[in-house]
Amino acid sequence: MNYGTGSFSGEEWLDTVTLAPGLVISQQSIGVANSTTNFTGGDGILGVGPVDLTYGAVSNTSTVPTVLDNLLSQETISEEVLGIYYIPFSEPSSTGKLTFGSYDDSVITSSVNYVPLTTTSPATYFWGIDQSITYGNDTVLSLTAGIVDTGTTLILIATGE
Repeated sequence: MNYGTGSFSGEEWLDTVTLAPGLVISQQSIGVANSTTNFTGGDGILGVGPVDLTYGAVSNTSTVPTVLDNLLSQETISEEVLGIYYIPFSEPSSTGKLTFGSYDDSVITSSVNYVPLTTTSPATYFWGIDQSITYGNDTVLSLTAGIVDTGTTLILIATGE
């Protein structure tokens, strides 16, 4: 399975995954890597992207239900929503937070706006959205498709339309 600039290969196992008390997933597919490329300093990856990203990852099936898919189908969460709170750089002693099925409104400083997923490929394979970018009163980029990626530490902006 490829992830950006690195990859894993190994075996698929089904197991019970406990993310937190009361947040338990039965029969969750997990990958047990026996080979990695360009990954160091981590114990694994928790994929929270859409199921389309699993296409071709396992040899005996076309796609694999993700953590969010299984939490929803097992009725542990009522909405396929993942709330992500990154700690501000100015608060290094704080901790970030993942909230499955909703978001933590105690860390929200403005309103939350939901937008539809894009229909523009290849962004449709990810959590893709249509968005324009403005800085002050200037439009930096007109409406275009992009992706929201929790594993990315940078923002890439299209150079043209």
